[in-house]
Amino acid sequence: MEFKRKFYKQHILSSTNDRPKEVLSFQFDRTHPNSLRKSSYKERALIADFLEVPVPEDPAKQSHPLSMKQVVEKAWANWGIDQEKSPEQVLSENWQKIVGRKFAGKCAPERLTENTGTLFIKTASGPIKQELGFEKKQIIERIQTLEGCSFVKELKIS
Repeated sequence: MEFKRKFYKQHILSSTNDRPKEVLSFQFDRTHPNSLRKSSYKERALIADFLEVPVPEDPAKQSHPLSMKQVVEKAWANWGIDQEKSPEQVLSENWQKIVGRKFAGKCAPERLTENTGTLFIKTASGPIKQELGFEKKQIIERIQTLEGCSFVKELKIS
């Protein structure tokens, strides 16, 4: 085995014109998309051991850190900040204003169907359901004043 390794190493070193220099030095061209392939430490160690050269550093550690502006922009994009809010988000954010403090903790919007304009509300008990039924018109009016919720025409309370 030792003879094969030395023979292969000598063959590579003698034919450096035929082979790219990246094989010997483990250097990656960061501008080429195929060279950005991640290699594990075991893979680099195996090749280095076979070629009897030192184990190269991880190419991912050589990347430059992101600026604070780039980090914030990436976080905003991932979290959906500064994007248009859906009607469901608007309803859940303003729920206490819509139904009042008294009922906000005892009921919640369950689902919203935009094609029929129906908001389904789930209540904690029968008396809460009955109380919300009495205030149905006022609740619909409050919902329709919210941005993006003017299509809501009906409440289904359960």
